[in-house]
Amino acid sequence: MTKILVCHTGAWIGDMVLLTPALRALKQAYPNSSLTFLLRPLVADLMKSNPYVDNYILDRKTDDTNRSFMELYRRIRENQFDIAVILHPSSFRNVLLPFIARIPIRVGSNYKGRKLFLTSSSKDNINIHEVDRYLQVIQLLKKYIDPKTKTNTDKQYKTTSYLEYWHTDENRESLFDLLKKEGVSTEDRLIVVNLGTTWRSKQWNVKNMADVIKYISDSTPEIKIVLIGSTDELNFVEQLELSDSTINLVGKTDLMQLGALLERCDVCLTCDSGPMHIAASVGTPTVALFGPTDPVRHKPYGKGHTVIEKTVSCRPCYKRTCHRQDQPYLCMQEIKVDEVVKSIMTILSQKTGGLDLSEEI
Repeated sequence: MTKILVCHTGAWIGDMVLLTPALRALKQAYPNSSLTFLLRPLVADLMKSNPYVDNYILDRKTDDTNRSFMELYRRIRENQFDIAVILHPSSFRNVLLPFIARIPIRVGSNYKGRKLFLTSSSKDNINIHEVDRYLQVIQLLKKYIDPKTKTNTDKQYKTTSYLEYWHTDENRESLFDLLKKEGVSTEDRLIVVNLGTTWRSKQWNVKNMADVIKYISDSTPEIKIVLIGSTDELNFVEQLELSDSTINLVGKTDLMQLGALLERCDVCLTCDSGPMHIAASVGTPTVALFGPTDPVRHKPYGKGHTVIEKTVSCRPCYKRTCHRQDQPYLCMQEIKVDEVVKSIMTILSQKTGGLDLSEEI
């Protein structure tokens, strides 16, 4: 059995969704392998559900950095992995651990000279989507002989790039019960509005969100709007005037129920976030608002989505807080309510063919 270590210690839900095609390609190329994932505790529960991951090692990154590093080194060394696949695009820690653990085959991207620690590397290409960036790393393995079977895996590679999510019928049933308690029937049409995101700089003004919700509630009262987010977004809910057609599920769903909910909805409105990628993975058309990050790399993957962004000289900056002094968070402020509403209504119309968009927004 070929033992593979995959390293990605970014603690973002979206990354875990986007790298799934790469994990799937690995399992197709090495069907009898054991795949161990080096990851952060914040995403461990999510990746337990991933069908391509057999084991995982937690990188807790404690305050005692040297001690936690050596503990990881010993665990990796003891496992005697045959292959290390470094999917984290920029971490030197992710590259150094397999190197000093003497894993024979080590592949990853050449970010700032990381190829010195790799047996094969790809160009650090930031002009393609992250899904394709991860798959480029997997392609590096095509030239290697499988250390266990002694065969070349070149013909076994199938780099299909579609996303997956791993919620089950049990998750769908628990979501059904949750929605039923909120007065939602199986016939009701739903729009999801994701209120928050992890970076302040990605956040759209909550008043704008409120205006979008009000317009849709007033113009299409037969459609229910479901608010989602973590408990950190509960303060946003307090700033909204909720109508009878608005359902507040902020902080009330786990990640698997969230997948079932997004699958159930007609449209998802969101900023650049983990739920955005979950929505794309379950095939829900998404209106995504982008500011400091580049949609070329991070947009909802697949067809049927709408990205709204503005040409601002300082973007994409990838700053968690805005550094502009004249007009802070300009890239998000330039996104207007009317264009967001129009994008949502257009998707709804395409799905039903029955909504009247003639009214001026």
